[in-house]
Formats: sequence, C-alpha cells, structure tokens
Amino acid sequence: MYTKQELKELVAYCAARGIEVIPEIDMPGHNQALHAAYPEFFCFPKPNMNVRTTAGNSKELVCPQKPEVWKFYAAVFKELKDIFPSGIVHLGGDEAPLEKTWAKCPLSIQYREQKGMKDVHEELKEFIKKMSSMLAVHGKRIQLWYEKPWARANIYNKGDTVFTWRMGLTPSTITETKKQGLSLIIAAGEYCYLDYPQLPGQSNRGWMPTTTLEQSYRLDPAYGRPEKETNHITGVQGTVWGEHLPTLNHILYRAYPRACAIAEAGWSPMGVRSWENFRRKLADHRQFILKRFNYDMERTQGNEPAFRWENNK
Repeated sequence: MYTKQELKELVAYCAARGIEVIPEIDMPGHNQALHAAYPEFFCFPKPNMNVRTTAGNSKELVCPQKPEVWKFYAAVFKELKDIFPSGIVHLGGDEAPLEKTWAKCPLSIQYREQKGMKDVHEELKEFIKKMSSMLAVHGKRIQLWYEKPWARANIYNKGDTVFTWRMGLTPSTITETKKQGLSLIIAAGEYCYLDYPQLPGQSNRGWMPTTTLEQSYRLDPAYGRPEKETNHITGVQGTVWGEHLPTLNHILYRAYPRACAIAEAGWSPMGVRSWENFRRKLADHRQFILKRFNYDMERTQGNEPAFRWENNK
C-alpha cells in the first residue's frame, strides 16, 4: 500500500531517470480487493469477501448498471491525474468471466433488453467506451490486454494500444491487430513473463513453465515477419506478476537478468543480435551491478531466495 505522497515521490524518482510510470486500474475483473472494500459495487455482492493473498483471478465483476460504480471510478480517475502525469492509463480488461456475471445479473439483463443489445459483449463495448471517455476528460488514453473474444466482438477501437500475452497466440494476434488498426505491445507469455522460474528445478507453484535467460533473449518481436506486417508493434514488455513473489528479493531475482534480454530484444534488430555477444556484455554488466549496488545477478538452481510456502511443507 502506498500513500498519495509516496506515489508522487516514486513517480518523480522514476521521471528523473527517464522512466514513465503508467498506472493500471483493472476492470471489470481482477478487482477482488475492491470487492472486499465495496461489495455493493458488484453484480452479486459477497459481504464476507477477503482481499486475495494467493495467486489467481477472481470471478466477480463490477456491475456497470450501478451508478455508484461510475461515481467511484470518476473519483479514482480524478485522483490519478494528480499523481501520474503520464497520458496513459491501463484498464486491464483480461480474464473477465462475463458469461458468469453480467449475463446473469438482473440489472444488466434489464439494461440490455431496454437497449436492444444482443449480448454482454455489446454491454462491455459500451462500458469500455464510457471509461475511455471519462479518462479523456483528464487528457488520458487507455491501454488494454488483448483478448480474442473481445476482438471478435469489436470491443477495441482503431488506434487503441493492446498487449499480447497469452501463450502461443502472439503470431495470430500480430495479424489480427494489424487488420484492426491497433497498436501492439509484445508481452508474450512464453518469452516475457519474468515471474516464471528461469532454471529447471526452481519453484513453479506446480504449474509455471520455465523460461530460461536464453529463451527470453530469443524473442523476436516481429516473429520473423516483414516490417510492413509489423509496423504497428510499438514495443515489448517484461511482465512480473507480484502475487507469486513475496519480497523484493524474489522480484529482483526473477526479473534479472532476463529483463536485460527482453530489453535487447526490444531495441536491437535480429540481424545484429548474437547470444554469445549478449552473454559477454551481460558478464560485464553483472560486474558493474555488483560493484555499484552490491547485487549479484548470477543465477543458479540453488541460489534463489526460499519461498515461505516451501518452508511450510
């Protein structure tokens, strides 16, 4: 948890180092903490809902037909403007089980019938459009995670920026987003998810794949395609989901040195990249980081910080 002042200090610290901090306010899902605080905002309120302390995603969604929901987000967006000077707000938009919530919500059903909407995706399109308009008042534009069912329902608008993330779906997503006139950021799970273990045998919570340093380095953001088919790709992202990583040491251990590989993949054309050359540069960088910050980026099977759930076995 951060205070407003702490956030402002963090944003200023990053800005002084050339880093833009972009806030993400997940909606309509991934907001179990909001449900714990304001259950009345949701389609099916659960007064005993707790803040999630384990990995996963919640199945509850905010109800778009409750006026108090819009009043709340209007206040949130106004506060964001005072903290984050960035012109972008990420709205999440992934893993939202509409069929289990809005499709069964009496208020949403009544609204769709009144408006002649054929399904929940039309209601979702209106929801995202309204959120986007509220942010535009503050000079902000939105970004979203890319979901193929949402794309088929025309949820995204030409010019929107979306992130590809689902394992194995980036090649087809590159094609689809080009046709749709969307800007695309590559965060492909098989290369860019840095909360995954980076060496065989490391803690994987029973389901995480292992993404080695070399695999992250092998990322080709264009997936071998010519520029005319990929000129809508505007960047790459190394993603670290913190619910799997209980301390800063765990986060740093997983993020590095793979973040260096993702950075080189994003900045350097494939024709000038060399795995062996990267390893030499990384060895020099490791020594620099060790001397400057007393932090060692060497990674072996046995030197990852222990996880508390492993100690409880």
